[in-house]
Amino acid sequence: MKPKNIKTLQRRGKDLEAHVLNAHTIIVSSTTGSSANHVVTVEYEPDGIIRARCTCAWAINGGIGCSHVIAALEKLAEIKGRTLSFWDDRDEAERQKRRLFYLAGSKRSEDQGLWITSRAA
Repeated sequence: MKPKNIKTLQRRGKDLEAHVLNAHTIIVSSTTGSSANHVVTVEYEPDGIIRARCTCAWAINGGIGCSHVIAALEKLAEIKGRTLSFWDDRDEAERQKRRLFYLAGSKRSEDQGLWITSRAA
C-alpha cells in the first residue's frame, strides 16, 4: 500500500530521531510515545531497488514508505552527505535529473512503491 501524501510524510520524517546501528538497521523514534521506537531494516539491491521494513502498524499491514522508513533513509543519506526527495511516480522523479532509486514493497510494481532522488547536501 503506497502512501497518498508522500511530501507530508517526508516532512514528518525530518522531525523523527534516527540512530543507525549498521548499514541495514536503524532505530527511529515514534511520534505516538516518547518511549516507543521502531526498527527499520533496509536491503539494497544492485539495480537501485531499496527494500525497507518497519515495525510500525502501517508497515506491518502492508504500507510502504512510512515516516519511520523515510527518516531512516534520510539518516543514512545524511551520513553520506546526501539529501533525499521522495516521489509518487517515476516521471516526477526523473524530471529532477538526480540519481534515482526505487523503494519497493514485497514485489516490484511501479504503482506500489516510491521513487527516491538523491543529491548532494
